[in-house]
Amino acid sequence: MQNLPENVELVDAGCGGFDIIPHLHGIKKVVIVDAIKTEAEPGAIFKFTPEDFTVEPAPLSSSLHDICLKEVLMIAQKLGPLPPVIIFGVQPKTIDWGMSLSKELETILPRLSELVIKEALNA
Repeated sequence: MQNLPENVELVDAGCGGFDIIPHLHGIKKVVIVDAIKTEAEPGAIFKFTPEDFTVEPAPLSSSLHDICLKEVLMIAQKLGPLPPVIIFGVQPKTIDWGMSLSKELETILPRLSELVIKEALNA
């Protein structure tokens, strides 16, 4: 693991949801990395901001785990101003249960780490 400056905090938000809200306030910048479902090849990396995508009204759900990142950010914004948010979306080989990365994602990890650290330090 790469050493990070003291002013950079790395948080594993797991499945995200409302659990990330406490980490979004009182800081200079948020950089999020998550899987994204696209038609791209596994390992493709996309960079965007919350303003780059919209949220379609979701049907009623029986679980708070079904809330999407954009909705979480919208709710967090109601609690107070958010710092700039940058999102790196990575196309996985499959979206399924599991704890291991595909070879395609293992291959792009150094490049993804470089992009995330560069973005985090550019606050």
